[in-house]
Amino acid sequence: MHLYRPGDSAAGGVRASVLGQIEGGACSVRWPDAPTNEFMGYKKRATLCKASGFIGQMPFRNTLAIQLGLPQTSPKASEGCAFRCLGFQSVGIGRAGSMFSVLSLLLAVLATLPLPAGAQIPVVKYRRLPVDVFQAFYPNMRYSAPGRKVVDYENLRVVHAPRFPNDIPTCQVLVVGGGLGGVAAAEVLARQGVSVILTETTSHLGGQLTAQGISTPDENRFIEDQPGPGSRSYRELRRQVRLAYGRMNAIVPGRERNVGVCWVSRVSGEPAVWEQAIRDRLAPLEKPLGIRRILMRHALLDVQRYPGNNQISYADFLALDTGRVIRIGALYILDATSTGDVLDLCASPWTIGQEAQSAYNEPDAPPDAHPEWVQSFTYSFIVRWTPAGSQPIVARPDEYDYFKSLGHYTLGYDYADTRGTVQYKMLANAPGAAGPFWTYRRLVAASSFNSNPAYSNDIAMINWQGNDFNQENFIGKSPEEQVRILTRAKAYAQGFLYWLQTECPRDDGGVGYPEIQPAADELGTDGFAPFPYVRESRRLIGIAPLTECDMLGDRAAPDSVGLALYPIDIHPALGEPPLAPSKALPYELPLGAFIAVSGPSNVLPAALDSGASRLAAASTRVHPTEWLIGEVAGNLAAFCVRHHVLPAQVRDTPPLLSSFQAELEIGGIATRWSEVGTTRSGG
Repeated sequence: MHLYRPGDSAAGGVRASVLGQIEGGACSVRWPDAPTNEFMGYKKRATLCKASGFIGQMPFRNTLAIQLGLPQTSPKASEGCAFRCLGFQSVGIGRAGSMFSVLSLLLAVLATLPLPAGAQIPVVKYRRLPVDVFQAFYPNMRYSAPGRKVVDYENLRVVHAPRFPNDIPTCQVLVVGGGLGGVAAAEVLARQGVSVILTETTSHLGGQLTAQGISTPDENRFIEDQPGPGSRSYRELRRQVRLAYGRMNAIVPGRERNVGVCWVSRVSGEPAVWEQAIRDRLAPLEKPLGIRRILMRHALLDVQRYPGNNQISYADFLALDTGRVIRIGALYILDATSTGDVLDLCASPWTIGQEAQSAYNEPDAPPDAHPEWVQSFTYSFIVRWTPAGSQPIVARPDEYDYFKSLGHYTLGYDYADTRGTVQYKMLANAPGAAGPFWTYRRLVAASSFNSNPAYSNDIAMINWQGNDFNQENFIGKSPEEQVRILTRAKAYAQGFLYWLQTECPRDDGGVGYPEIQPAADELGTDGFAPFPYVRESRRLIGIAPLTECDMLGDRAAPDSVGLALYPIDIHPALGEPPLAPSKALPYELPLGAFIAVSGPSNVLPAALDSGASRLAAASTRVHPTEWLIGEVAGNLAAFCVRHHVLPAQVRDTPPLLSSFQAELEIGGIATRWSEVGTTRSGG
C-alpha cells in the first residue's frame, strides 16, 4: 500500500487516520483532483481503496478508506483522529494519543511524519488482532451489541440486529426520517451542494402525506400566498400534485386544484401521487455532492459520540429486509423522525407531555404538569365507495365491544366550544356541519373525471375520533410493547371501519354502509396506513422555545427563521380534558427552537421535535410547518458546514444571523410578518 501527499497540502505536513472496511487485494491510496469534502470535521481527498490482508476475528469486509489531510497546524489536530472499523474503535491518534496495537503504532508513525510531496511509505499486511484487544481499551464504546432490536412498523414485528455493520458510508449531513421535514431538509441541503444520506423506516417518503395516510394536508387560508406562511418549496410541491392530476385522462378542467373536493383542505390527492411528486423533486439531486443515498426501510439502532468533544459521529441502522447493519458517519445529524428518536439516543435534552402553566406562563396550560398527556395517534385508512359488486365486511376486532363502549364510534364530533357536538351525516349536510362526513377528507371525487375507469368511484381517507387512539402511547416503550400498543391501535381503527360498515346510521334509514370498502391498492397492504399518524413527539428543550404566548399577538422573534399559522389543536390524551381550538394568529419560528440548551451541538430537530411547548407544538405539527421546520434545519446545517460555525454561534453572532436570515429569504422562506402583505388575522 502506498500513501501519497498532495502537492497542495498545508505546511507542516499531514496526519493520517483510517476509517472503513477491509477486503483482500492490492491497495493504493491516492489524492484525486476531486473537490475537497468535509468528513467528520476533517478535510479529505482520499479515494476508497482495497487493502491486502485482514484483521482476524473481525466480521467485516468490503473497503478500506484512508483519510488524509489534517494539517499539524490545525486546531482540530489536538482532538485526535481515530481508527474506527465496523463495530469497534481501536485507539485515538493525535498529538497526545495513545498507541496500543500494531496497527495503531503503524498509524502513529504515519500521523506524526511530515510527508514530502511524492513520498511513498510501504505498509505491510495487517496482523491478526482479536476484537477483545480493542474493546479492552474502549470499554464504554457501543459495539452494535447483541440484543439490539427495532420495530418494523409496516409489519408490526420486532427485528433483531446483528452485532457489526456491513457498510460504512459517509456524508456531511445525515437526515434520519423521510417524512415531510426530512424530505425538505434533504432537498435544501442537496441543492446547496452538501452531501446527504436520507434514511426512512418505512417504504414511503412523505410521512404525513404518504405513510401516515393524511393526504389532505392541514393548512391555513394564506398557504398559497407568496410570501406567506410556509415556504416556496412546499407550495411548489402542492403545485406538482395539481399538475399531476391535471395531466390525467378526462379530468374536469379546474378540478385538479382539489381533485377530492374535500372541505378540510384546498388541495387533495392520493398518497402515491404525493410521493411521486416528492421523488421527482429529489431525483435530480441524487449525486455525490447531493443526496448520496436514500435508504428505505432502515430503522435507527444507535448513535456514537466522538471521544471527548460531545459530538455525534455516526449512527447505525438496520436494513429491515436484509438484516444488515449500516453505519453512517456525518458532521451533522438531523432528527426528522416522527417521535424524536435521535434526540433520545443522542442524549439531547427533550421533553414530552404537558408542561405546567408556571413553565412558560401560557394561559391555556394547566396548573400542574402532566407528562402522561401525550396526544392521541391515529391509524388512518383509505376507503373506496363501492355501491355495486362484492362488499365484504372487515373482521370484527376482539376488543370491539370495549372499543365501542368508549363512545367514539359515531359521526358526531364534539368541538368543545359553543358549537357543542355536531351530528354529521354520511352524504348530506347536517346542521352546524361544514360538509358531509364522506367529503371531509375525500382524496378523489369520481365527479372530477369524465369517464376515467381508474376513478369511477370516490376515494376517501378516514381520520376521525373513531380511529384516534388515546388508550396508550407507544413512544419510548420497548420494541415488544410498541408492537403490542400499535397492534391494538390498528385494531381500534379497524373497529371503526367495521362500525361504519355495519352499525353507522344511514342517511336514508337503516344502519351500515357496506359500500365503504378498504382501498388496499391505495395505502399499505390492507388500506390502513403503514405508520400511525403521530401528533406529538419528543420535543427538544431549546434555548428559545416557541410557546403559546408567541402565538397570541404581535410578538416578533429577533431570530425568526420562518412564518407559520394554524390553531392550537390538541387531540386529548386519556383523562385529559378537551381544549377548544384557539383562534389562530400568525407567528414566527425562533432559531432558538432549533438549538438545544445542552448536549451534542451537531444534532438538530427537523420535524415535530423542534423546541416548543406542548401547546405550541399542537400547531407546528401540521404539514406545511413540519416541512418548514425541516427546511430551516437543512439550511442551518448547510450554513454551519459552509462557514465552519456551530448553530449557537449563528444565533449569537448578529452578522451571521443576518446572513442566515437573508439566505432563507432568498430561498423562499419569509421570516417577518411585518414584511408580508398578509393581514394578521385568524386563519
